[in-house]
Amino acid sequence: MKKFITTVFLFLVLGMIVGELIARFFVISPDIPKRSIDQWGIQKYIPNQFGKWKTGQHTWQINELGWPGILPNSTDSLITIIGDSFIENFMNPDSCRQNVYLKKKLPGFNFLEASRSGVNFLEATMIADQLDSLKPKYQLLYVHDTDFKESIVQLNTNTQLTQFDIVKGKITKAQLKSSFAKNALYTCKFIYYLYSNYWQNKKNKSQTKTKTKQIPPQLDSIKIMLSSLNSPNRTNNRILVFRPDTDPNIIALCKDMGYKYILLKQSTNEEWSFDHDPHWTCFGHKKAALQIAKKLEHKLK
Repeated sequence: MKKFITTVFLFLVLGMIVGELIARFFVISPDIPKRSIDQWGIQKYIPNQFGKWKTGQHTWQINELGWPGILPNSTDSLITIIGDSFIENFMNPDSCRQNVYLKKKLPGFNFLEASRSGVNFLEATMIADQLDSLKPKYQLLYVHDTDFKESIVQLNTNTQLTQFDIVKGKITKAQLKSSFAKNALYTCKFIYYLYSNYWQNKKNKSQTKTKTKQIPPQLDSIKIMLSSLNSPNRTNNRILVFRPDTDPNIIALCKDMGYKYILLKQSTNEEWSFDHDPHWTCFGHKKAALQIAKKLEHKLK
């Protein structure tokens, strides 16, 4: 029995070693950048990181401000681009970014991206507050339904995100959780591959079903949050960019609060996203940027 257990253990260890070598050689799971929370309470990435995306066909980079992508050469005539994983865009090379496509259509302006996976509406607002010091002409906040719900403690509690508590009427700052187990998970590519493709997907599906039953959309809660954030400096130069399938009730609510907005439109015969992944491909990013540039051209004249 002891010999059998030893054999099984050695077999598992050998399997893990072989799996890790294969995972690293073929880059079957992406490198994950490390995060931090700055002195203003904004969660971003640790500056000057580099890593490979799946298959290793391109790399991502974190610039000196702690955001993915390349910084503009100048902040004159600046337009900022703020958002979640859609703008973070690790799944595409830097040549397929919103700032690149918008710069081609509006060469007289400079574009700075500030994005992080999971950014909700409240966090996007706080990032825009920080970037106001650069005196941008406009700030584009790319948002969707879930970004508003994930901003409110009572609709979707998440201690790793900065959220608004509508009962207490105050903002609760994010708590960045870091552990030896989590760091080890990101370091061991083979284990992370198994975790992200099997266990986590199964867990997320289960959680989604539960949330759908227990947490219906609550426009009143969103209205309370928007009212508390509403001020001229947060609506004058900020434009909300809504994805095509955004709830029209949320769009109307933001409009009533004084926000300018752009609603992206997608033709039924166009595929903006990857197979089995909602994030935009290079084609999707280009199409979105063309619509935004067209709308901005009228405002910038």
